[in-house]
Amino acid sequence: MSKAYTVHLKDKIVSVKSDELEKLSNYCGFSEDLKLRISKLFLLDLYIYFTEFGINPLEIVEEIDNLENGDENTETKPATEFRRKPLKGLWHKHFFCRHFLAHNILNALGKNGIKDIIKNVMDESGNTHFSESDLSEVARRITNDPITQRANDKKLTGEWIMFAKRNDKNYYLCMNTHEAGDQTIADRISEHCYEEFSFVKKLLETEGA
Repeated sequence: MSKAYTVHLKDKIVSVKSDELEKLSNYCGFSEDLKLRISKLFLLDLYIYFTEFGINPLEIVEEIDNLENGDENTETKPATEFRRKPLKGLWHKHFFCRHFLAHNILNALGKNGIKDIIKNVMDESGNTHFSESDLSEVARRITNDPITQRANDKKLTGEWIMFAKRNDKNYYLCMNTHEAGDQTIADRISEHCYEEFSFVKKLLETEGA
């Protein structure tokens, strides 16, 4: 019998059946070994990101593939281990998609980035008023250059893939953003993942002691 999961969003409640999660897992092409290391909560997050926010699950799968293959073929920040309670002992990895373009551009530009770009373009052109080519060049430097640079520097950021390590394998627990707060993330993991991966409870209890 298919089990139903209930997700409370800001403006509605979404019900998801377990067979829908299984279909999504198959669509993502997870191996049988990897399926055993992905929690139901992770699949549920993946489903909600896809159906409610339009985030292509294959963009997230790409980062999982990177982690499974050594985390080298990536343009996002390297996976990082949490050093503080209540998540000490767990790891997170950023995944990137078009939803996070604005956030990455703002991070790259900094406080005076746009002002500096406009000044540089005007100085280079020698014009006293914006021409069409000046506007085009400013737009390119504001939108394209920051993303390209952050990608080259492996600094693209998005939301987090939360995972634990055991016997040289990754166990994928959930997805979250750091704005959710460490305790909220820890509570989600304890409520939904301990039954599937009991070692995670022991890991957090040991590391958090």
